[in-house]
Amino acid sequence: MRSLFLSISFLAIPLLGFMQVSVDANEIISKLNRGETAHYENVTITGDMDFRLIEDKENESDFKMIFKDNETFKYHVNAPLKFTNCVFKGKFIAYFNNDHDDILHIALFHEDVLFKNCTFEDDFLVKYSEFDKKAGFAGCQFDDLALFKYSEFNSAVDFSNTTYEEEANFKYAEFPKEANFSNAVFSEDAIFKYTEFDDYVNFSGARFKSDAIFKYAEFPDGVSFENAFFEDFADFKYAQLRNPVSLNNVSFDGSTSFKYTTIEGKEFVTYLLNNR
Repeated sequence: MRSLFLSISFLAIPLLGFMQVSVDANEIISKLNRGETAHYENVTITGDMDFRLIEDKENESDFKMIFKDNETFKYHVNAPLKFTNCVFKGKFIAYFNNDHDDILHIALFHEDVLFKNCTFEDDFLVKYSEFDKKAGFAGCQFDDLALFKYSEFNSAVDFSNTTYEEEANFKYAEFPKEANFSNAVFSEDAIFKYTEFDDYVNFSGARFKSDAIFKYAEFPDGVSFENAFFEDFADFKYAQLRNPVSLNNVSFDGSTSFKYTTIEGKEFVTYLLNNR
């Protein structure tokens, strides 16, 4: 009997290795508050990752409204985050705006923030957030809103092979270093209006199933849309591009707008005709 019990126990060990372990999001926030690295693999994170619970915070007032203060709380995340093959069941809240009392909450990440092959089942909210060091989202899937509006990445950032099931909003985002969106899939609107790409950006193999808005976007150090597929409206109105620009095998199945678009300061269509 004892031999049989041991045999069953050893058989169960491999099964346990494949079981997804659950971790409460508040436990992760507590670890960050202690200055400890949040490093997780193959776990499910339950509850909201709410960075308003970060203890290192400051309160700023913005006197833009007449007779009323507009407050901003900034939360300083001073420990690294690294997640691989994880599932986030709740919201990722690094931005929150309470319209009722005009209070803005923003998380600032001062160490590495790296996600690989993770799934975010609810909103991913990092509007206005700053990423001071490495940031990466390679292979991640965003099932709900991916809000990167006004976010700032101070190092090269990897969005390769990401999937966006709902709106992906990068409006006004700043990328001072290289940005890699190769093979990304955007199921709903992909908004890159006014986005600043100061370094080379790679959209090769990307697929845009809905509207792709690059209006007023700037590509001063080159961009690749090689093998990219635009299934719906592609809006590049007023966009500014500079070499190297790769448009090899790009497909436009929907309507397009390249009005006032320039490459090397030349009108878009004229440039293409001269460089066939």
